Amino acid sequence: MTFPYEETVDPESVKVDAGRLARVVDLFQSQQLTGSFPGGQLVFSRNGKLVVNIAIGIARGFRPSEPIPPTQVHSQTPFPVLSAGKPLAAIAIAMLEDRGVLDVKAPIAHVFPEFARHGKEQITTLDVLTHRSGILMPDFVRNTPLHGDIEAIRDALIEALPSYPRGTLAYHPHEYGWILNEIVLRVDGRSLPDFFREEIAAPLQLPALQFGLAGRDINTLAFSYWLGKQSFLVADVNVAEDFEWQNSEQFFNARNPATSLVSDAASLAAFYDFLLSGGKTPAGKQLISEMAIQKYTSRHVLSWDRSLKTVIAMGRGFVVGTRFPSSFGWWSTNRCFGHPGGFSCLAFGEYSKKISVAIVTNGNRGTIDFAKRFLPLADGLRKACMS
Repeated sequence: MTFPYEETVDPESVKVDAGRLARVVDLFQSQQLTGSFPGGQLVFSRNGKLVVNIAIGIARGFRPSEPIPPTQVHSQTPFPVLSAGKPLAAIAIAMLEDRGVLDVKAPIAHVFPEFARHGKEQITTLDVLTHRSGILMPDFVRNTPLHGDIEAIRDALIEALPSYPRGTLAYHPHEYGWILNEIVLRVDGRSLPDFFREEIAAPLQLPALQFGLAGRDINTLAFSYWLGKQSFLVADVNVAEDFEWQNSEQFFNARNPATSLVSDAASLAAFYDFLLSGGKTPAGKQLISEMAIQKYTSRHVLSWDRSLKTVIAMGRGFVVGTRFPSSFGWWSTNRCFGHPGGFSCLAFGEYSKKISVAIVTNGNRGTIDFAKRFLPLADGLRKACMS
């Protein structure tokens, strides 16, 4: 792991077909030019070497109603990457498990006793990591002014009634972060975002990889735009309604580990290089065991998802590949692990090809548009690897 901001290497030096790689870059640029998204970044590395790092289009000022002129995307422009942060939160949990201070198979009530109400007594941290706790809180999700109120969140978790029986796969868009954050607070005393910053981002020398603004001026961030239909349901919530609230300081300051990650593509891809390295920092320090990483990035469930209305394969906090089409390509993505962010970002690693990929953009329309845009890009990058 030597990037994020080093010079790119010759693709052939890491056994990547330059012609195939150029076609993927051309496709990404064509998507932007034809209006799929205002702006974005694409980063691709192999064997820890940076092969592609491009930035194109408009970061913010896309809408005429915005009070600022169009601002160009640069390689270090921070983007809201939304749910692409869920695996980072999972690795924070993995570190606590690896250190022996958290049993993810034990009921959450062991560390958060008040949680054991309304049939939630046996729900475990592992259930949350694999999106099988059954807990969805659509009414609270819609009440955005409370998202930054930790006491209100805690009370909502205590009073929550499971929407599905424990063991049912139903993706937790926001609830995942609220529950895991409370667990980390109870076990470690720090919030999950603070734990991640101090225990992972700092040792990895990735200061741009942070939950929330983390001291950044909000005017330096790319905006995330909703460009789709005015109704799109996920977990019984219309995410199209007021989608761009996610560009507000209120949203970022809430620091939900499920939704508030801000990063440039290079830093996000470098995180996956860290996982592919077996959990070692650039200085060679072992932050987390390779066994723990393998456990979290391996498949735990393959089932119909009640929230996303599709079949999905999950590890612990990671979406994982399958033999059939997945977020990571058309076929045989079994060795891939990562996560989409909203309908505009994708980050993943692949064990067999030793590649790390981060594609971050700011145009969101829905799952079909995501598949049309990202599957050919991911598939093309994987196929560019010659061995």
